[in-house]
Amino acid sequence: MEKRVLYKFIFLIIVALLIIAMYAWKWSTDDEDQQKPEDLFDESQQETEQPPELQEDKIDEALGTKTDSNAEGGTQNATQQTTEDQHETTYQNNFGDQAVTKAKEQAKQGLALYLAQIADWDKWEGVVTSSFLKEIKQAIPAVKEANVERNIESIELFASDKLQQNNMTFGAFATWHVTSNERVANQRTQLFYLTVVNQNNQWLVNNMVTPDEGMEGKKDT
Repeated sequence: MEKRVLYKFIFLIIVALLIIAMYAWKWSTDDEDQQKPEDLFDESQQETEQPPELQEDKIDEALGTKTDSNAEGGTQNATQQTTEDQHETTYQNNFGDQAVTKAKEQAKQGLALYLAQIADWDKWEGVVTSSFLKEIKQAIPAVKEANVERNIESIELFASDKLQQNNMTFGAFATWHVTSNERVANQRTQLFYLTVVNQNNQWLVNNMVTPDEGMEGKKDT
């Protein structure tokens, strides 16, 4: 009985020693492999991450400071409109509001008659000067071609800066199309300049040119 107790005691001592030995071995191994705190971070992790490059174009767009080609075009159009308004104001200061309104009406009507190639000369009376009507008669055929019509789509007038003592000049963007046998054969947009003069208290169209024809007005005889 005493021997059996002794054996168990020896066995427990051996197990305890083995456990102590294993803990001692594990502790020594962990010490060798344990890294210093600063070694837990590599160089790439220690570096401060740089912020992404600023996308200046998007920032400018958000702030409304980015240059826009459409905005530039709008500015140019606004400048042109302001210049045209200034020319018309100059005409109004020189000739009066009613005179400018009447001159614009005559210019638009004269151009419409010309584009439509109206050979009914009575319709030209009171719209153009007699000398200019002679030129119109040479330019417009007296006999209208059958089944051919000229239809005006739009005429947009603006005051030009060719200010002279007794006349006004207006630019006009005209769009029209020609139909033949009820089919559109040709469509055009053209810039014209029309000179309107005061004769016997009437404002009459005295000249009509395109930009490549010069700007000299005709004097009535």
